[in-house]
Amino acid sequence: MKNNTFHLKGYSLPLTLQGKSSLVEPPPWHYGGKVLQITFKTDVDLVKQLLPPPFELGSDPGLAFVWFVDLISVSDSNLSMTFINPERTQYKECLIGLHCKLKGSQGYFIPHIWVDNDFTLMRGIIQGFPKKLGRIYMTRLNEIIPKLGGIKSGAKITGICESHGDRLITGTIKLNRLATEEDIPKIKFFLMRHFPSIENPNEPSIHEISESITQNIEFGEIWKGKADLIFGKSNLDEIIGFEPKEILSGFYFSLGFTISGGRVLYRY
Repeated sequence: MKNNTFHLKGYSLPLTLQGKSSLVEPPPWHYGGKVLQITFKTDVDLVKQLLPPPFELGSDPGLAFVWFVDLISVSDSNLSMTFINPERTQYKECLIGLHCKLKGSQGYFIPHIWVDNDFTLMRGIIQGFPKKLGRIYMTRLNEIIPKLGGIKSGAKITGICESHGDRLITGTIKLNRLATEEDIPKIKFFLMRHFPSIENPNEPSIHEISESITQNIEFGEIWKGKADLIFGKSNLDEIIGFEPKEILSGFYFSLGFTISGGRVLYRY
């Protein structure tokens, strides 16, 4: 963004003379990494309460998922960041999705997500992900680790999400077989962009439903296994009630994709 009045530049705050200080760089954004995905059935009444209008329950009421992800991400405008400042391109996150329907289109509404890096927190809020800071841990296996080995049948993978000293979510999977892209439940995100007004806290400046424009989706090796999922307790995160009624599937896979921007689907 260029302002002809005071000549400050940048995609996001802070705006500066050269625009280098922006916390988030402009799209397209490229992503790649590992995903631990657990799908489950949760309380339908809770889903009803959490879905804002005009969302409706999806074709499979109570269907939900948790993702633990370990990603590398870089903007098209600064691809060299991966080796100049690698810490700026690496992060982990954990999110919950609730199956729903919007104008006949099936997808998942995201009520909670935690991340461990400031740039992805701000980028998510710009897109409509309700990101908060947390600490996410995921099992890493390597072929040359003695007694453990790499990704194979029988290997165990765990994802943990913590925030403010509370263990919020723990997901585990014991791998048993290779799977295909067709085996993975398809995930489409519905997002809420909400920015409060500085003048009137009761009327937000922006309140709308959006979706990301995703391209170049590519899967690496995909594993399926038996999964388990535990939700903890917190005074700061309202996750009580998400406890699984039934665990449906667990997957661990490599994923790459590009987000080139987004589109607004509904304005309140």
